[in-house]
This record gives sequence, C-alpha cells and structure tokens, in this order.
Amino acid sequence: MGDRAQRAVRDAGQDSAAPETVFFGPFRLHVGQRRLERDGSPIQLGGRALDLLIALVERAGTVVSKNDLLARVWPDVIVDEGSLRVQVAGLRKALGDGEAGARYLTTVSGQGYCFVGRLSHPSSQAPPSIGPTSEPPHNLPARPTRMVGRDQAVRDISAKLRSERFVTIVGPGGVGKTTVAVSAGHDLLEEFAGAVSFLDFGALYDPALVPNVVASTLGLLSQAGNPSDSLVNLLRDKRMLLILDCCEHVIETVAALAERLYAEAPQLHVLATSRESLRVEGEHVHRLQPLSSPPDDGGLTAAQALAFPAVQLFVERAAASGGRFVELSDADARLVGEICRRLDGIALAIELAASRASSSNIKDTVALLNDAFKLLGEGQRAVLPRHQTLRATFDWSYKLLSDPERMVLRRMSVFAGSFTLEAARSVAGAEHADDGEVIGAIASLVAKSMLATGKSGASTRYRLLDTARAYALERLAVSADGDATARRHARYFLRLLQGISNNPAGSSEMNGFAAIADQFANIRAALTWCFSEHGDRATGVALAAAAMPFFLKLSLFAECQFWAKRAIEQLEATNHGRKYDLDLHAALGLALLLAKGTTDEVHAFLTRALRIAEEIGDVPSQLRLIERLHVFQMRTGNFSEALALAQRGEAVASDHGDRIRLAHMRIALGVSCHLAGDTPLARSYVESALLQLPGSEPDVDDPLNYDYFSRARITLARILWLQGYPDQAVDTARRAIADTMRIGHPVKLCMALLWAFSIFVWNSETENYEEYADRLILEASKHSLGPYQTIGYGTKGVVLVAQGQVETGIALLRGALEVMHSHRYGSLADFRIALAQALATIGQEKEALDTIDLAIARVGQNKDLFCMPELLRAKAEVLLAARSPDLVEAERCLKESIELARRQSALAMELVAATCLARLWRQDRGADAWQLLAPTYARFTEGFNSRALRAARELLDELSVQHPGASTDARLAARG
Repeated sequence: MGDRAQRAVRDAGQDSAAPETVFFGPFRLHVGQRRLERDGSPIQLGGRALDLLIALVERAGTVVSKNDLLARVWPDVIVDEGSLRVQVAGLRKALGDGEAGARYLTTVSGQGYCFVGRLSHPSSQAPPSIGPTSEPPHNLPARPTRMVGRDQAVRDISAKLRSERFVTIVGPGGVGKTTVAVSAGHDLLEEFAGAVSFLDFGALYDPALVPNVVASTLGLLSQAGNPSDSLVNLLRDKRMLLILDCCEHVIETVAALAERLYAEAPQLHVLATSRESLRVEGEHVHRLQPLSSPPDDGGLTAAQALAFPAVQLFVERAAASGGRFVELSDADARLVGEICRRLDGIALAIELAASRASSSNIKDTVALLNDAFKLLGEGQRAVLPRHQTLRATFDWSYKLLSDPERMVLRRMSVFAGSFTLEAARSVAGAEHADDGEVIGAIASLVAKSMLATGKSGASTRYRLLDTARAYALERLAVSADGDATARRHARYFLRLLQGISNNPAGSSEMNGFAAIADQFANIRAALTWCFSEHGDRATGVALAAAAMPFFLKLSLFAECQFWAKRAIEQLEATNHGRKYDLDLHAALGLALLLAKGTTDEVHAFLTRALRIAEEIGDVPSQLRLIERLHVFQMRTGNFSEALALAQRGEAVASDHGDRIRLAHMRIALGVSCHLAGDTPLARSYVESALLQLPGSEPDVDDPLNYDYFSRARITLARILWLQGYPDQAVDTARRAIADTMRIGHPVKLCMALLWAFSIFVWNSETENYEEYADRLILEASKHSLGPYQTIGYGTKGVVLVAQGQVETGIALLRGALEVMHSHRYGSLADFRIALAQALATIGQEKEALDTIDLAIARVGQNKDLFCMPELLRAKAEVLLAARSPDLVEAERCLKESIELARRQSALAMELVAATCLARLWRQDRGADAWQLLAPTYARFTEGFNSRALRAARELLDELSVQHPGASTDARLAARG
C-alpha cells in the first residue's frame, strides 16, 4: 500500500485487515496496488484523485470533512478547498458519477464528501458494504410516517422543482403544505447530495430578520444589516434545495430574497409554502387541493368511502387515537363522509375531528361540529370559507377540552417554535395548575393532535402546530393571564441562559449554548414581548444581557447589536445593576468592531465596559476587554497604547493568578514588542506564553477573539524569520494556519491568514501567499467580514505585483489602502512597499517616493518600528530605480536600514539591506561590499534555498571572483 494510503488508513482508525480490493458498480479498486479498473480495464487517475478515492472508500457512508481530506491527500503542503474541488470534479468525471443514474460521491454542503456507492469484496457476490449507507445529514424534519392522498402532489412538485427550480405550495392553513414540502425534500435528498435546508418562518415576528435567519441556518456569519449579498455569494455556485416554510406573515421580505437568490444562484432550487403566492419572477405555483371527500350519497358504503383520501385520513387518525373507534362501518360511512365534506378536506381539521370521534360516537361528533359552524356563521362572516372551516374546528375542539387542557393550551401558545417539558411546566404550571395537572394536560393534547412532539438530540421537544398556536394565542390574548404567561416565559429563558453562563466550566458553557440553539426563536419572542408596550422591561434588560454570549457564540451578530441597543436604552429606567451595563456594552462593542471596524463608537463602548469592570472588580471581564481594546489599538496603528494595554493586562492577570489569561496577555505583549522592533523581548514573551497554553486551547472567550495558540505560533514565525530562521518560520506558519483551518471559524482563519501573510511575502514565496490571499478573500466575502475582505484585495494586489501584473496590482492596492485608511488602519507597510515598487517599475517615480515617505512617517508616528528597516531599503531601491538615481540618499537609507535592523536583531532584514548596499558598492568598493555582506551571510544556519540568501550568495561569488584577495576564511564562511 502506498505511503499516503497507509497514512489515510491510520488516520481513519481502520482495521489493519481492511480489504485490499473492493468492487462498486463496474469498478474494481485495488488499494494496495493503487489501481482502479472499469470492467477489467485500467483507468488513469492522478495520484491525488486516487488518494481521495481511497480515503472516501475506506470510510464509505460517512461524511469525511474537507479539512480531513485536505490533511490526508495533501499531508505535507497546505492547499485550499479549490484544489480539493478540482480533484473531486475530476474523480466524478472518471467514475461517470451522475450518468445513467450512477451515484458514488455526494457533497454535503458545508461539511465534506461522502462515498455512497455500494461496496463488495471479491470473496462474495454481494457482501455487506464496508460502511453504512445512510443519507448524508440535513436539517429536514422527520419524513411523515404515513401521508394520505399526497403522493402524486409530491411527485408533481419534485418534477417541477427539477425543471423550473422555484415552486411555491399554496393552500389554506391546515391543508398539509408543510407535510408535502418535507416529503418532497426527503424524496430529493439524494438528488441534491444531502444539500437540503429547511427554514421555518412560523415563529419569526420581524420580517426584517428573514435574511439573518436564513444566513444563520446556512452557517453563515450574519453581520449588522442585511446579509443578502453574503447569501448570494455563499449560494452562487452551490447546488442545493432551500425549503422556505410558512411564509405568509413575512411574505414581502421572503419574496424579495427568494427572487434574488433564484436569479443570482443558478444552481439553487427553492420550495416555499404559503397561504398565498409570493408573486415574483421565476415562481411556479402549485395549489395544494384539499383531500377529496365522498359525495352526499345515502347509500355510501364503508368500502366506497375509503376510496377517498379524506376518509382514509379520518379513519386512520380515529383508530390511532385509542378510543372506541376501531374500523369504519357501513352505518357510519355516510356520517364520516359528511364530516370530511363539512371540513372541506382540510387535513388538520379532519385529524382534530377524528381524534374527538375516537372517544364519542360519530353522530355526536357531527352534532358538535354543526354547532361550531352555526356559532361561527353568526360572528365570522367576513372570514374566507376554508378559514371558517378550520376556525370552526378549533372552536369545537377547544370547547371539548377540559379546563386544565384549555389553560395549558393557551399558555403554551406563548412558545415560539419548540419547547421542552421543563419549559412547559415552568410557564404553564402556575396559578391554579399543579405539576401533575400540567403533565397530564400535555399528554392529552398530544393525543388529541393539538400538540406535536419530536426529538432534539436526546431531548423531547413539543410544538404547537402553527394554526393551533395562532388560535391559542387569540384565546390567550382575551384571557386574564396573557401578560403573566409571557412574563413567566421570559423569566424561564432568563434563568436558563444565566444557568449556562454561570457554569464555571468553559467547555460546558459552550455545550450548553449549543444544546439550546433551537430555542433562539423563544428567546427572540421573549425579548420582543419584554420591550413591547405591555412588556416587562426590567426582565428584558436582564434577558438581553444574558443572551449576549448566546448570540455571539452562535454568530448572531445582528441580533446581538439590535437587542443590546434596545436594552441599553432601558438601563436607566429599569435601575439595573452595573453588571448588565458592563455585559451589554462589552458585547455591543465587540459585535460592532467586526461589523464596522475601528470606529469611535466601538472604542467608546469597549472603554465604558472596561471602566465598569474595574469599578465593580470583575477581573475576567477586565481581561477580556483589555484583549479587545488591544486588538482595536493594533488595528488603528496606535502601538504605544496597545503595548500599554498589554502591560496592564499582564499585571491584572498575574495579580489574580489567571494562567490562561496571563498567557494571552504575554502574547499581546509579544505582538506589541515585535511591532515596536524589540525582537528578542517579543520572542521571550511568546515562547513563555506557549509553555502555558494547552496544545488545543478551549474556547474560553467568544468566537471573535483570536485562537491564541495559533496566534502565538504565527507571531513566533514572524520573529523567527526576522532573526534569520526562514525555514523554521515558514514551517511554523504553515502548521499554525493548517490548525486554524481545522478549527473552521472564518474570523479566526482570516486573522491567521492576514498575520501570516507577511512571512511569505518577506520570503518571496509567491505561490504560498497567492493561495493565502485567495483564501482570505473567499472567507471574508462569504461571511460579510468587510474589513478583512478589503485587506484580502490588498494582499491580492501584492501577489499580482510580484507576478508582473503591475497595473492590476496597483489598482487593487490603491483601492484597499483608501478604504483601510478610512477605517483608521495603521501604516500597512507591506502594501505601501509593494505599491511603491510597482509605481517605480512603470516610471511613476514621484508617486512611488511619496508613497514610501508617507509610510515612513506613519511608522514613526505609530511606533511599529519593526518594519522601518524594510521601508528604508524599499526607499533606497525606489531612488536607485529613478531615471536620475540619487546614489547618496540611497546609500544613506541602506546604511540606516542595516543599523536599525542590527539594533532590532532582525538578521533577515539586515541581510536584504546589506545585499542591496553591497550591490551598489560592487563596482567601486568591492572589498567593502565583501566585508559588509560576508559576515552577515555567515551568521545564517538555515534557509540557504530562500530567495534572499541565494541572492546574497550569488553576489558574494561574484565579488570573490572580482576581488581574489578576499579572505579565504571569510569566503568559506560566506559559502556556509
């Protein structure tokens, strides 16, 4: 077996006795021989594609993450997902995947790839496959176990979706739109390779939040404002099915978003459900008809009646309810037919009636239903007929409930989406309802089809159907305990969030928030009521503060800003403690820092929060806020203030014995000292921090902060390069980036890519920094990380200039610098050096020199002095490239660069400047050039294949020929 295949087996934890040869379809894969055959004939596959196939086959039926595949197929180099996609496409083409119904590989959106072909071994004709063959994961609700009368509708909708891409299922409430949509989604799962996403808008109150809900469901980091652009970028090249359920109450926003996605994402298919059509371009409406019922025929038999889907549903539901009803008799056939006709074939209404019929006789059911319609006709004449039908059914069913059942039904209507039994007991079990009574009422409501159940992990979730909830909300609104119920609901979720946040174990906190991710609709509903006209603003402020970590951990940044601002407005009126003031301002400052960059508003929020944390003695909050303000000051180029903050944080962490935070602060100190030009001290701080940090650091902060372990290693890599260890520097940076990629958080990845980018630029590794620039742009644009996207375009400009595409590179660099200047970023020396050098090559001497002088002035102002030697060297090269070179000023700049690099212990920068000056001296001062460059070169112990060292060695070889009197020892030392 090949080396890569062996590593793949070890990594996957496979048994060493795994088969060497497997069959699938017409193919035979010889793993040990690394050969693929089709019908006995060999197929030519590239090494990477074959590695990929072996990795997927060995874990057949299991989704293998993209990061795992990248690590296994490219174990010694770092590549982006584009390389993986190319290999997958080539492998699919070689296998004929998708042709004539053949299916071997599926893509699981946002996760990875899965081999779904059936495998067999040569020792048997049809042995079991190596791995499970279950469908890839998705977020569809469970497939309905029994669906009556809708099979043809599902087939028609599925066919229309394939051909037209955009279908809306339209029909009255309760007719079964969601059931049909979910069934169609399951039927199309394999066709879309598991990429089917279900969004339920039933619990959403604010139409403006529709794009944010879609974004968060699809795993997209939502920023302030409307993330529609990011959704388009995410979905533009993806083939997937998006199911938008229950759109009628947010129809304008859903319609606009669906229309845009349909137009700009050509492989996206959209299935919506609504009581009315969206009325947008591209939409094809499927009107879901009510279930057909038998005609009014006195001679109707049971067999005849059961030919109609409405009667089938009634009989199945009545029998399943466990009452007297067992089977339909000829005597009852006409009455059941009448019930189904009176209910207009609406599935939900029929189920409700059937559940009641199971505990009484059919004649009583008809009589009670007639009374309900009579009452409805007296007061609801303006309601549409089919809506009258459903409302009448609910009126009738509601009257037949016991008093405890009615009370519990009303009170549970306050829940948006699903809820637990504990939540129901807390909200419904107050004021004249004991615990046993509530539990009994819930069980009875489930049996009577008023309440649905489902699973979320190991926990049971309950949910009122949308139409039932709307009816119960009306009943709650006219009852005496509507506000009291809403208050109990809000306070329950306040206690829940506070309990998770107060858990001392950071990892448990993260797991706790993840476990209640499906409760976000309830938290939003509680906040909406708290800040409404009749709400409880004091509870709202506390709930908003408790929800801030929840919003941040789930990357719901727009929600974080919205509710933090609402709560802050009420702080004074509600007379809350200062801890809420601290938490709200800290979260708001952090969310805005990413969304808007380094604005005065962000600084004000974070500074206020830090001041409060110090006043109330909240040390963990002090340290978190110092970290955030350090990031702020670093971005603005205020390095003196950043250093002071890091020193302040180190003192606080040291005084309170917080080992992890102390390591964080030492990393911040290392970064500050590195940028200030104190390279030895910077290395000391970073290496000290690395000894304290675990290899896989827990998420003790929020997801927007650095991955400190990776940040420390990337900072160390920069320092290693400066000190003359380019091989170690590049290797350390690559491993740190690879680890950050495996973490999978886009913000942390963008930070790592940006911070490491300079190492590859300094080392002239064009291929690597082009790859990282492209990845930075991709991640930033996909997740609406505006500042990082701008920086990404700047890095691309550096790449293009290095590749000789000077004019395009100049345009990107100018645009990026302009935007970043408006965001108050620092000196951006790498960008300005690249721009100046590019301008010099096209004869724009004055602008090139002005660009470098501006950068030098800003470095002097900001005190990020580590890049000053490189700026002085770049200025010298611009001066030397001029039509009338200024040799004197260029020599002065190079001497100053060398001297400053020596003071900073930046051997790499010293070598580059010395090489440039030696080249300037080689004609007239060859001996001086040798004496300048040879000792500097001799101090290196590695990196002799790097561009800078090769250039220095070639110049030394040239000088040794021109000046044979040079010291032999020095020559040997210079040659390494």
